[in-house]
Amino acid sequence: MSGHKQPLWSRSVAAALAVSLGITIAGCRGSDPDTMIAEARQFRDKGDLRAAVIQLKNVIQHDADNRSARLLLGELYLDQGDAESAEKELRLALALGADSGTVALLLGKSLLMQGQYDRILSDIAPDAAPTQRPATLALRASALLGLGKVEPARALFDEALKLHADAPEALLGLARIAMWQKQPDTALALLKRALAASPGDIECLRFQADLLRADGKADEALAIQHKILERRPNNAQALIDVANLQTDAGRFAEARTALAAARKVAGSSLPLMYSEAVLNYRENKLPAALESVQRLLRAAPEHYPTILLAGAVQSALGAHQQAEQHLQKFLHAYPGHPYATKLLVSLHISADHPEAALALLGPLLEADDADVELLALAGEANLRARHFSAAASLFDKASALRPEAPALHAALALSRMGDGDNARALAELERAASLERSPARTGVLLVITYLRANMPDKALATVLDMEKHGNNPLIQNLKGGIYLARNDLRSARASFMAALGLDAAYLPALTNLEQLDVLEHKTVETRKRYLAALTASPGNSAVMEALSALAAAHNNVPEAIGWMERATAEHPDALPLALRAGTLYVRAGDKQKALVFAQKLQSGHPASAEALALLGQAYAANGQYGPAADTYVRLAALTPAAGTPHLHMASVLIAQKQDAAAVAALNKALALEPDLLEARITLINLLSRNSRFGEALALAVAFQKRHPDGAAGFKLEGDVYAAQGKHASAYKAYEKAFGLAPGGALLIQMYGTLVKQGRVAEADASVIGWLRRHPGDVPTRLYYASSKLVGDDPKTAIAQLELVLKHAPDNLAALNDLAWSYQRTGERKGLALAQRAHALAPDNPAVMDTLGWIYLEQGELARALPLLQKAAALAPNAAEIRYHYGLLLAKTGDKRGARRELEKALASTAHFAKRAEAKSLLSTL
Repeated sequence: MSGHKQPLWSRSVAAALAVSLGITIAGCRGSDPDTMIAEARQFRDKGDLRAAVIQLKNVIQHDADNRSARLLLGELYLDQGDAESAEKELRLALALGADSGTVALLLGKSLLMQGQYDRILSDIAPDAAPTQRPATLALRASALLGLGKVEPARALFDEALKLHADAPEALLGLARIAMWQKQPDTALALLKRALAASPGDIECLRFQADLLRADGKADEALAIQHKILERRPNNAQALIDVANLQTDAGRFAEARTALAAARKVAGSSLPLMYSEAVLNYRENKLPAALESVQRLLRAAPEHYPTILLAGAVQSALGAHQQAEQHLQKFLHAYPGHPYATKLLVSLHISADHPEAALALLGPLLEADDADVELLALAGEANLRARHFSAAASLFDKASALRPEAPALHAALALSRMGDGDNARALAELERAASLERSPARTGVLLVITYLRANMPDKALATVLDMEKHGNNPLIQNLKGGIYLARNDLRSARASFMAALGLDAAYLPALTNLEQLDVLEHKTVETRKRYLAALTASPGNSAVMEALSALAAAHNNVPEAIGWMERATAEHPDALPLALRAGTLYVRAGDKQKALVFAQKLQSGHPASAEALALLGQAYAANGQYGPAADTYVRLAALTPAAGTPHLHMASVLIAQKQDAAAVAALNKALALEPDLLEARITLINLLSRNSRFGEALALAVAFQKRHPDGAAGFKLEGDVYAAQGKHASAYKAYEKAFGLAPGGALLIQMYGTLVKQGRVAEADASVIGWLRRHPGDVPTRLYYASSKLVGDDPKTAIAQLELVLKHAPDNLAALNDLAWSYQRTGERKGLALAQRAHALAPDNPAVMDTLGWIYLEQGELARALPLLQKAAALAPNAAEIRYHYGLLLAKTGDKRGARRELEKALASTAHFAKRAEAKSLLSTL
């Protein structure tokens, strides 16, 4: 072996340097540009596109107006997949006098790669030279195909073939249409004709790979792409195709490697960005995928693959309105597209619009009634529409096609339950559980069904069997639920604690334990447990949200906001979490903070309808009605099929006392979404307020016809009658609603109409009977107690409030009202309750007033003063609080201050019981 032999790596580097130096030196020597262009063509023929590009750039460096170099450089950029650079060079070549027909075709290809379909149709004239006409027609047809205009595209491809029977672009175009229309044999025949005419055509080879990919032959498709790369190693589109195939196979690291190689060659082209967006979507990197599709749509708003992907990404992110908008646009261009239709159907089902889902599914099922996924979706839609027999038939058919699928048997069970056939439902669930390797998912449904059928022993046996297959928090939580149904609170608590032993931050168990704490008066433990969960799982946003909700339930608004701020700081990219935090700011009355937060959120998520809606709410909360209205106009443009923006606009108009305009906005909301109940309620209330009772009643009756089995329409009818003072008619309507959906809220309305008719004993009996059957209905019991306080029956009120505190020991309203009631009846127990309430809500003006009043009546003026002073400042329009504060000031000798407070109290139009006493006291000052 010779000691002078050069190492392999050194020889490679030397060779590369020689090529580079040779090019540079040739340029420096002032070689003939034509020779250098010829050398660039030789590099291109060998597949060394990078060397060819360098050679041409050297030519242009010395002769910027060399149109041949510009034209060839544009072609090379097209070969690399760098469409934007290609367009730039081709336009320069055209300006320098290159053949317009040749350049037009190349320009068209660059625009096609960028998704600029409209520009092809406007910039590339159809009247090309005879030799170029077939290719020009095929190019324009491809643009039409990109815009979703399939039949006009087919007509132009056919016209091109009449002029040139083997035009590869036209044959490929027709093959693509055949492939999309599920005619693989036709597509393959057309491809063979194209390959026979042009065996080495890269686009033909790429389409051959596409056909293999569609047929599930991914490895064969990949082999063809590698053949292309052997011939042209720097072909960016082939690298992108490889990345797409690797993404399909779930080989995400290899896909990223291929995309990185493509980016080195061609930068961030449209196909590359699209493939990267698909990869992010498949890897569940949804924020990154959303950013990619938004950037793509800004560059090419009519690129339909991106529009479809945007719908899928927005759907996965839970942004259903934006998802629906993208999918509707895609389906307008490609009606009946299976994947897009299924996505849109899923959105309609999740939004509880089953009839819209069924309308979309009909044509697809007619075309293919053996698609298990379609059958399952149709079954789910029928289930949501309460068409239980139809749902059962569809699930039955799907499970026959795929008998080993436990989820289909579980769905069939649900439809059997809807028909009341519990025996067959249980049989299907038991079959589903036997099919699952791990029976956890179906087991949950089976347990719930056993509990509904009042078979707790079978439910417990099922969950114990699930436990044998592997213990987990879900199973322990489910077991706790069974014990809870059997009223075995001790065993229930033990099971929920066992779930936390397996996962200290398992939220369902934490929530169940919180409910047990309320039942067993151990609410102090709840917060400690959530804090322990957060220690075990730092940064857990769900636990922080639970702590925020707990603080809000105890009227500790600053702490509630603090936890949400911490959660959003830990997860700054979580849009749904940020939206909930912003909503909390609005509800808590922190108006300015809400506005700043919403502005920042919307600027960071300009395509989010939810962020825009929050911004509108924040503007409205701050009384900035002009910007609020502008925001809702933008929201309506972003979500043209949604009624909600018009509902929000109506709220702004109502706040400005523009009732006529608000009525128009609400009618528009209902025209878009007839089942938007909030809009219907708002419109009925608005019409009733303006004494337009006939129109209001018609709206209620119309809703009854749309939902004859629902309570809402009859409840609305009752509201219209009640607004007219027709309490007997109102009671009848409420009674119908109550029969369909019994509940405390409806009972309260029935109670009110009976009292107004003078049927007090009947009203009392109805509520007492309900509370006997539903002892834990705290809101109804509180309402009843409050009505008795107003009706000057403190003894009945006290009895009810004491029962409330047995079920909810920390209920602030009950503590405050009971303290007040005890004080009114002369019992000394009120002070301790008022102090407890104040400890729970130290900044609540009603609570401060009650405690301050008790101190005042007990002669402890110094302790009463700061409480009543702060209460009056926080609630300046509360006449009774002002009266209490004025009385206290009079007792302390501050006559001027007392007079001021009493005058403000008496100036109020609000009713307060001590108005006569306030007048009498003022006359003495």
